[in-house]
Amino acid sequence: MNFSWTDWRKSLRDFWQKLTRPQKTVTVAAPLLVATALITLIVWAGRPQYVPLFSKIDLTSAAAVRSKLVSLKIPYELQDGGGTILVPKAQAAEARLELASAGVPQGSKFSFDYLNQMQLGETDADRQLRYVLALQSELANTLKTLNGVEDASVHIVMPQPSLFEGKTQAATAAVTLKLAPGVTLSREQVRGVANLLAASVEGLKPGNVTIVDTNGQVLSDVLNEAASSAGLSNSQLRIQEAVQKRIQQSVQSMLDQALGSGNAVVRVNADLNFDQVKVTSDKYGAGALVSKQVTSEKSSGGTAGAAPGVNSNVPGYPAVGGGNTTTSGQSSSTENYQPDKTQTEQVVSPGAIKRLSISVMADSNKVTPTQLASIQGLVTSAAGLDPKRGDQIRVAAIPFDTTALNQAQAAMARAAQNRRLLRYAELGAGILLGIIFLLLLVRTRSKRKRLARTDALTGEGQPLAAAEAEGVLLAQQQAEEEARAKLQKRQAKSAIEIERQKIREAVELYTRNNADEAARLLKTWLSEEY
Repeated sequence: MNFSWTDWRKSLRDFWQKLTRPQKTVTVAAPLLVATALITLIVWAGRPQYVPLFSKIDLTSAAAVRSKLVSLKIPYELQDGGGTILVPKAQAAEARLELASAGVPQGSKFSFDYLNQMQLGETDADRQLRYVLALQSELANTLKTLNGVEDASVHIVMPQPSLFEGKTQAATAAVTLKLAPGVTLSREQVRGVANLLAASVEGLKPGNVTIVDTNGQVLSDVLNEAASSAGLSNSQLRIQEAVQKRIQQSVQSMLDQALGSGNAVVRVNADLNFDQVKVTSDKYGAGALVSKQVTSEKSSGGTAGAAPGVNSNVPGYPAVGGGNTTTSGQSSSTENYQPDKTQTEQVVSPGAIKRLSISVMADSNKVTPTQLASIQGLVTSAAGLDPKRGDQIRVAAIPFDTTALNQAQAAMARAAQNRRLLRYAELGAGILLGIIFLLLLVRTRSKRKRLARTDALTGEGQPLAAAEAEGVLLAQQQAEEEARAKLQKRQAKSAIEIERQKIREAVELYTRNNADEAARLLKTWLSEEY
């Protein structure tokens, strides 16, 4: 059954009038959302996927690569301040081949593969030089894999062996590291770099490795000073670092809470006593009585009256004659005591703090002189500084260079914004899928209702074709519309007649009650008419 454009438009208008306000909103908004999502998806899918072509390269090499890509008409993107170059994935292989054939980027990139190539007229010294260059390149590539290291270069000096014993000089090495913004290598990491080179180069000792960063700071001096001046072992150095780190973190967290993160820097230097001391003390009491000895003596003798001569002076000879006799006695007592002795031994473990020094540097844009005095008092109390022990503290206000911090915060903000946009996109995709599912569900139910109404019209067991069923349905709707229009006309006619009847009754009532006034009004109308 064919329908004209007028019939289709009428059907659509009738369908629209039957919808409620929410249904009308969904009917209009859903196609718009679907169209917007499809357009966004098509644009996103049509955008080429970029992959890194080179990462962590210097600006000179990056400029050469960029110029070559422009000449090749290959689109590109820059990241990490120009250190990373990205190209479309489909053109990455072609770009690498073109750059390799042009020798871009240039640099002394020796590797051990070059040692397999023999050159005409090459001497042992030339081969040794190529070996050193290859070793330097390989070690630099290894150091670049460390976390926080963006670039590295290694220079090795291997002296020629001497025929005389003791005349051969030791090998040395110099390492330059370019660290990522905000990254600081710990003492253990610096020691690891030194040990890596010492284990890779014959005759090289960790003490002969000099490590610096691109700011000119000598990183290896920290290890050399700690090991040579203090003469500490590795275990003692770890204990010292642990004590310094604990105090530093405690003070740093307190200042971050008060001044804000990044507005103060704390450094701690702890001098520990690693001598093991054994202290012995003796204490004596009153003691106990062990033995007692009493001695007594008695003696007697005569004086004048003895006979003169030898006999009277011989002991034991009987005295002859008169005289006086004397008697004497003597006694003594000796007591022996065992002393009460208490012996105490105390062993003092090594690792006690012998001297503590703390330096605090605050941002002058964030603190005042009054706050500096308060900070000094708080840090002194928090770290347990003892002036009698020789502890020191220094607090200074210096303007901070926050360029790297601001860049890091901006990068973090961009990353957070990207994550937020991705989350919104996922949420929008979920809502879109839900709307599509709802529309499909509404369409399925509408189709089922139409089929049910068609079955009711055609009768059970007498199915019609889809087109005929649709035509029957439209014919029924048209009949319903015509019946509704007739009913509306009839209702309007009835209302007009009722209103006329009310006016007629009002006029008759006014005429009966005001006959004279009605007659005068009628005469006036007639005179105006004729």
